[in-house]
Amino acid sequence: MNYFVALMLAACAIPQAAAQPSDELMVGRFFVELVGESLKQKFLPGSTDTQSVRAKAALLVPKFTADGCEVLQWDRNARSKLSLDISRPGKYCLDQDYESFCSPFEHGCPGPVIDIRASNVDVDLRGHTVSASGTGVSGYGQNIRIHHGRIKSARLGVQLSDKGNSPALAAPGLPLNADPVFSDTGFVVESMQFSDVGTAIMVSGRGNMVRDNTIGANFDKKNSTGAHLALLSYGPAARIERNTFRLSGLASGANGYAMYLRSADGTVVGNNNVRTGFSRTGTIGVGVSGTTGVVLESNTLDTEKAVELDDASSL
Repeated sequence: MNYFVALMLAACAIPQAAAQPSDELMVGRFFVELVGESLKQKFLPGSTDTQSVRAKAALLVPKFTADGCEVLQWDRNARSKLSLDISRPGKYCLDQDYESFCSPFEHGCPGPVIDIRASNVDVDLRGHTVSASGTGVSGYGQNIRIHHGRIKSARLGVQLSDKGNSPALAAPGLPLNADPVFSDTGFVVESMQFSDVGTAIMVSGRGNMVRDNTIGANFDKKNSTGAHLALLSYGPAARIERNTFRLSGLASGANGYAMYLRSADGTVVGNNNVRTGFSRTGTIGVGVSGTTGVVLESNTLDTEKAVELDDASSL
């Protein structure tokens, strides 16, 4: 029998007094008050249990630097795994290094450390390092800029996507989209250092910029597409300038690309330096697919093959 029901029945069973309160009546009143207080503590708002739940669900308090940059923080109430989420436009930055390592077989392991779901976002890593076994930064929107930081050990460093055309759909070996339509994304990835990553940068959309980055790509680490490439640009009118590539770990018999361009009409590739760690066999400086009008200017490509064009491409 329920404990509180038993108390109520015990209280009702006590005989009523006609005049002066008896000991039995006083005991009955004690039980009734005890039950009432117990019920109030259990069910009414403001009880200790309710306050505890509210404290656990407290909103994360935003932090800002002196120059108005919002510091990215991990909201542990919203995400059980490390994730620095951005869902509105603004200027964001890091104030510490972050590490996120786990088994690739663990559910949710490959999720990005910095997850952007908004347009007009600037993320300044301020010299800090994001180390991950999955993805460092992922973004969907327009006018997203990632700069001045380091990404280490990730299978994929930075992926910024035109919502209609994921860059993962443009990897070598995948069929061409006959007539892709791109939005003006205007992504910028600049002044970043990538070390021991599978693929450093994948971007899609129109008018993107990738410049002044140092990219150390280890082709032992395949990205989700299974291709060996350090940088992929999917979409027209991109500028890929003044980047330094160091390629390593390419297995015998495989091909690896420093830069791979698809549907990239009017893209300019200039003043990039590409070197390989060991043998140049199988390495390609710039792979071009489904593209016309690419401009190559003053690049140093220490690879087995400087440029590879498919049948649908021309410079």
